[in-house]
Amino acid sequence: MTRRLIILCISIIAFSILIYLALIKFCLIDKFAFLSPIDYYGDIPIRRDDYGNGEFGAKRSGRRKHLGIDILAEIGMPVRAVKLGIVINATTDRGFGKYVEIRHGLKLVTIYAHLSKINVSKGEHVCQGQIIGEVGKTGNARNRLILPHLHFEARKKGLAQDPLNYLNLSRSKNKFKLLESIFPNNKE
Repeated sequence: MTRRLIILCISIIAFSILIYLALIKFCLIDKFAFLSPIDYYGDIPIRRDDYGNGEFGAKRSGRRKHLGIDILAEIGMPVRAVKLGIVINATTDRGFGKYVEIRHGLKLVTIYAHLSKINVSKGEHVCQGQIIGEVGKTGNARNRLILPHLHFEARKKGLAQDPLNYLNLSRSKNKFKLLESIFPNNKE
């Protein structure tokens, strides 16, 4: 009886691992390149208005620096996960407003802030290109004179990185067509 139970447990574990690997393989569109979090086919437009420059490292009040990039976008535009990962936060913050934080492996985390809507939950596994929310004007972006945008950050081992170094925009155009076929009704 004990031997049968052990064999059954090993079989269940092996089957579970195979299913998990198959799901991960389905989710991986590109193991190395990032997608743009917003569906642009050319250069990403960075926010520049009377309230600041949305480039990485731009000066902020109180000797602070901007730790991400602000990508101009219309309110309600879908926001996509740039890579496969696990949602570690999907909540509201005073500065970020509604935001999603995704861990990609052990060292890299991306943050998507000022959302009008969050489509994922903490602990959820997301695929590269999956819609995780919609562009909004929440948190520090509520001022009517600040242009609508997605605040996007990449942090490696907790340190802010320039997200433009990770985005591979030249290869994104064909991926959006593929994403539309994989996630056709992903606007819940």
